[in-house]
Amino acid sequence: RYHCRPKQSLRSVMQNQIFTYVLLAGLAIALLWVIVTDLKSRTISNRLTMTVALGAPLYWLSIGLPLWPGIAFQLGLAATVFAVCCVLFAIRQMGGGDVKLLTALSLWIPPSQFTFLLVAMAMLGWVLTMAVGAWRVAHSNAFKTRPARDSTLLVLGTLIAALFASAVLGGPTLPVPQGLIDTTSSSPLAAIAVILAPFVILLVVTLGSIRIIRRHERDLWVPSGPAISLAGIWIVASGQLLAAHP
Repeated sequence: RYHCRPKQSLRSVMQNQIFTYVLLAGLAIALLWVIVTDLKSRTISNRLTMTVALGAPLYWLSIGLPLWPGIAFQLGLAATVFAVCCVLFAIRQMGGGDVKLLTALSLWIPPSQFTFLLVAMAMLGWVLTMAVGAWRVAHSNAFKTRPARDSTLLVLGTLIAALFASAVLGGPTLPVPQGLIDTTSSSPLAAIAVILAPFVILLVVTLGSIRIIRRHERDLWVPSGPAISLAGIWIVASGQLLAAHP
């Protein structure tokens, strides 16, 4: 009799873990679909954002999030995000669908991870803007332009931006040559130059890319919805979401 309860408890824990993974997989699928629909039609379905929002209480239940302070903090974070995003919407810096999507996603992301979500949104949004710009420039019919050359330059810029974003967000990085490491360790000026070099390159790449895109199109489209979705997927796939709820 006394050995049955631990087995049932272990089974219950396993079932909750499976349910949690199912919910996270569902969240990732919903965010992927947001990316597809937003890139295709520049709209985010209210059904998708509602699905993301309604899935959050089930996630709280599966991880055993307490009413206080856990759930209360999540609701407070969502309310704060919604209020700030409404201001951005009022000054035409954010779309209505983006406001609802980020608010719904904030119900899942713990406050300790929300700053990282914003950083990931900025970095991935930057990469997406350049990638979409490269695709649109390649299909441009603007007068006195060179779409093939400009799109090639934008693809190279996108790759540089993606490498930088991956390094900042903890993803794969390029190895640093040992000779360069030895040089920076022996020369402070070399160390400063190595630190500043990526930022200088990124500034040149970004300004040059914006100039190329504006040469072909008057408006620079920033895909905020896909950026929000990719940032959420990044946090889920990296395991940081579960790590924040031990």
